Order: sequence, then structure tokens, then C-alpha cells
Amino acid sequence: MTSTNTNKQPLFIDRPLFDHALLTTQIAGSEAGRTFNVQGGQAPALLVDMDATLSDDNNSGGVVDSIKLARQGEVQIPPEYTLNASTSGDNIILTSGDVVFIEDNSQLTGFSSGNGYYTYTGSITLTGDISALEYSGGTVSGFTYRDEFLYSQGIVTAAFYHTRGTTNPIPASGDYEFIFATTLASGESNVNCTEQMPELSAPIPQAGRTQGLGDTSPLRARGIFLEKGDRLYVGIFPSLANTSGYPAGLSVVAQGGLY
Repeated sequence: MTSTNTNKQPLFIDRPLFDHALLTTQIAGSEAGRTFNVQGGQAPALLVDMDATLSDDNNSGGVVDSIKLARQGEVQIPPEYTLNASTSGDNIILTSGDVVFIEDNSQLTGFSSGNGYYTYTGSITLTGDISALEYSGGTVSGFTYRDEFLYSQGIVTAAFYHTRGTTNPIPASGDYEFIFATTLASGESNVNCTEQMPELSAPIPQAGRTQGLGDTSPLRARGIFLEKGDRLYVGIFPSLANTSGYPAGLSVVAQGGLY
């Protein structure tokens, strides 16, 4: 144990580890093939490099015990105005790009396509009663219509891979292993991957939820031990509806410690 050791339960580390990656088009896996295996032409992003080139004399390996996913650019943007019983009759001012959410179509005296989001596309400022505007019907001012799921966040799954003795996962070569995957559900802005990671070998020295454990089974933390020379990669699992990646961006943050 060196003089620089920090008590980071359940292990002692010499230096903190903090790495991150922004995923946009770095997809990995195949929904059609029902597999997380890296496919030809795919290149997941490097998340943690535990000296794969074996050139750092101060790196003896480490542990990753926290990984978090966060949406980078896809957020639930609230509309500028909402039409319901409490706002009916309000005077509003719209510029191009402003959104009106018609929550209660019965409050309208003009035309619309029903409840949903109406984005104003006119080039001039539009002023009027929110319940009396013409939201459809070929008006000069113009609105585009989308249903109530316009601002809902799509499901995104991140897949994690481990390599040893190589600098990237090569499809079909067997030089990597799929470790785990975590999904951001619709409406979630971030999620912690702890429950999907493997259990660490060192027991946790404090009390915790032990439901489901045997009488002599210790409570354990979760994380990933990385030997010197290992790497951890991450990619976006593609859906059939979005095989080009995740242009809005998915931020992946890994924390742990170095030995």
C-alpha cells in the first residue's frame, strides 16, 4: 500500500479515475440479428483506457464502479403556450418556431387538427386570442401539427464492451466481450448503470438491502475491474427505426480509481 492510497470503499486506490464519451453515431450491435455483437463497419467509442499500449509506468490497473448515461441534446422542451380551460381567451404573441400545445380542443373556436403540438411557421409576428387562431385550414400564417408525442424522448440503449491486448473491438475477431447494456427509457434524462454491472469480489463493509441473499452471502458492490492493458468501449444499440445512431448525443461518464 502506497502513501498516496485513498480509502475508496470497498477498495484502496492511488488516483481517481474519471472518463467520459459522447455517443452520436457510434452504434454497436444488431436489433435485426438480436445480438449485441459488434457488426462489420461499426466502431463503439472508447470510454476507459487502462493503458492498452502498455506505455504508462504509473498505471497498474483500476476499477470502474460508477457509470452514468445522460441525454446530451434531446430534452423535453415545453411549449410556449398551452390551450386549456384556464388559458382560453388569453392573448398570445407568436414568432416563427413558437409552439402552442392544444391540450383541450373543445376550447377552440377556430380550426385545428385536434389535441397536439402546433409549431408556428409564419414569417411575421402573429398576435391573437389563443382559442380563436386558425391552427389548420390553409391559413397564410401556417402551423405544422404533431401529436402529443412530439417532445417525448426516445428509448436509447448503451452497450458496453471489454478488450484486452487490442486497441479496439474488431467485429467477428473474438478479441472483445460484451459486458452489459443499460437502457434510458422514454422520459428519462439520465440513468445510473450500477445495477447492470458485475458484482465486485470485495464485500461491502456496511449494511444494505439484503433481500434475496442467503444467510452467509455478503452484500457486494458492483463495478468492473480492469487490468493494465484493458479497455472499456461503449456503443449505441441501434433500433430498426434509427440505425444511423443517436444524433442528439448520449453522454457516458465513468468514475472509479487507478492503482
